[in-house]
Amino acid sequence: MNARMTTALVAVALLAGSCNWAEKKTKEALNKGGEIAGSAATEVIEGVTKGVERTWKVDVELSAGLQARGLRLGRTQVVSDEHGRDNRLVVYLSTDQGLRDTLSAIALDKDMLEMGRTTLVVDAPPNSGNHYELRFQERTDLERKSRVLIR
Repeated sequence: MNARMTTALVAVALLAGSCNWAEKKTKEALNKGGEIAGSAATEVIEGVTKGVERTWKVDVELSAGLQARGLRLGRTQVVSDEHGRDNRLVVYLSTDQGLRDTLSAIALDKDMLEMGRTTLVVDAPPNSGNHYELRFQERTDLERKSRVLIR
């Protein structure tokens, strides 16, 4: 092989190697960009979800008397009835002392106007916790920013 041919082969080899290197680096950059974009999109979705949860949250409050008797409120969740009406509220109640009583719950709208009432029989032994379902009238809509007082 002459010197020209050797130089040409070396140039082609270098060019091919640099193309593979450039292709690899481009793929790495795109993958990294995709990871960043995916991470950012996930954070946006999580932020929107948390904002919607706060906006549609129903505030549930135990009376001071029930709290003094050792009743504590845990997680709460609005659930729909079989017709799609949001008139049910599942509450987690726990107690160290135990509680056997019929409680009343009043649903208030965002303007603090009463929109429904129900009762709840609680028979909780000491050191227990359980989920209870409050069933309001069918026209009671536990809408966003409503409030439920349990006494």
